[in-house]
Amino acid sequence: MSVKNMGINEHNGLDEALRAAGDDAAASGARVFPCTVFEQGRRTMIATSFPFSFLARQVVAESVAKGGDPASMSNRPLMPDHVKSINSYVRENSDSYILPPVTLNARELPALHVPRGNFKNRLGFMVIDDSVRFHVTDGQHRIAAIKGHGVGRSAITGLVDLEDGFEEDSLAVLIVVESDLRRIHQDFADAAQTKQIPASLLAVYNTREPINGVLASIVDRTRLFKGRVDATSKALPKASQSVFLLNQVRQFVKELLFADYALSEESVARQSMQLIGDKDSQDEFVTDTVTLVETLSARMDPWQAICELPTTGGPANRVADFRDKYINMTATGLVVIGRVAYEIRKSPDLDWRLTQYERLAAEIDWRRGASIWRNSIVSSEGKIATQRGPVREAAEKVKTQLGLTAVSVP
Repeated sequence: MSVKNMGINEHNGLDEALRAAGDDAAASGARVFPCTVFEQGRRTMIATSFPFSFLARQVVAESVAKGGDPASMSNRPLMPDHVKSINSYVRENSDSYILPPVTLNARELPALHVPRGNFKNRLGFMVIDDSVRFHVTDGQHRIAAIKGHGVGRSAITGLVDLEDGFEEDSLAVLIVVESDLRRIHQDFADAAQTKQIPASLLAVYNTREPINGVLASIVDRTRLFKGRVDATSKALPKASQSVFLLNQVRQFVKELLFADYALSEESVARQSMQLIGDKDSQDEFVTDTVTLVETLSARMDPWQAICELPTTGGPANRVADFRDKYINMTATGLVVIGRVAYEIRKSPDLDWRLTQYERLAAEIDWRRGASIWRNSIVSSEGKIATQRGPVREAAEKVKTQLGLTAVSVP
């Protein structure tokens, strides 16, 4: 690490570095931030945290306008809806939110005071006065949520301007010392190389959503699902011993709640808070859903047979055979069940609901070749449809066969 080229001030120990940084700050009206100075490749990096109020004042985002030249600006076009979602998330979870670090760019090295040594990773102190500006490399939407964005009716009030005290919260930052705009653009592209979390795994981790909270209870309390749901994969392997992906069970739950397995996540978050936003309503929904699944598992092929199988070992391989033969072993079949059960759940009469669940299990032919599925969710080539239209048509056929209409529900 070349001190001469970097302009770092070295001292005999951390205490001396702190005193020197304090003297610099006092003389210039600046602030001192503890930091870690290190290298990646041949470039200097600085890790620290900045209060929201400081970020709002001294971090600059240069967003290219739509239709503009992105090569001439530091940042991509700003998406106001993304800013709004981050801003809303923090406000709604003010006691337990988390914002990942942002990556900032310093065109010139800030004043740094560190202990003397040849180490490539050193604690130190960074002195920043009011004239210093950092530019956003990655994280402009988080910065905009903190600072605020827009004017008029569509304006998003910054977190620092609210009365909830966010101005004293801080955000971790990584500062990259780089003056070449092309390298800055490459840094943004490199930082964006992330792997999206599979939907099933996200359903496990994101328990802020009420629907994900009840999902875990439903899986844990049902013989068919417990130990037989894949929560980590994007797609179910053909020979998998699991009956469904967790995200497919989540689609089933969306049908039970909203009669729409493809409802947008924004609508799911809003409507689930209305329907199962408190513990009592969640407990009621879980109990009724467990009753539904257990009733079907006691009477419906092949769920009944699967519940008698171990979750691992040779006998569990029969699950893959069942998947090839039965509609109710597919994601589409599961949401059809959910759509019909949504209609049944409209009745407050528990005994009537139980009877209809039993009929749904016993009176419907769930084999793939059954005529009820032909030309709705099963094509002439034997392929299973996943679109809303065929699902709706198949559910209507099931309701018609069971005599379930809006008038017939007590």
